[in-house]
Amino acid sequence: MRTRPATPDDVDALVPLFEHWGHPQDRAGVAEILKQWQDLPRGALIVADDNADVVGMAAVVANPRLADAKRNAHLQGLVVARRRLRTGVASMLLTAAEDLAREWGCVRLELTTSRTRDAAQHFYRARGYHETTSRQERFIRELHDRTAGMAR
Repeated sequence: MRTRPATPDDVDALVPLFEHWGHPQDRAGVAEILKQWQDLPRGALIVADDNADVVGMAAVVANPRLADAKRNAHLQGLVVARRRLRTGVASMLLTAAEDLAREWGCVRLELTTSRTRDAAQHFYRARGYHETTSRQERFIRELHDRTAGMAR
């Protein structure tokens, strides 16, 4: 098994992974997401490939920091096919994401996961990640087009 950048040939194999991850996309949606990721200078959608069978994916992107001239990476998502859970695929993908972040000069890899995903929380803690929301708040606001509904 190996990790590699996702390609347009992987779109059909990625559709069920998005479904399992809880963010279902149709084929066109996955193709558009993949195109956006391929255009990022410091971003990658990585797949775990077992003899041409895509069994997992992870996405990582690097961002500059404002507090200093360093970079942080953010793991946007990681998912493994149900049939390959607890077989080392997630660890392989996380290691690949960490390695890319180091190549990009990042000093930290951050991620979020749902509080309902107990297995994910255990996995990340076992890999040396620390939960920090007790020290910080996370705020989100949906941004809507201000011109929507306005006469042109």
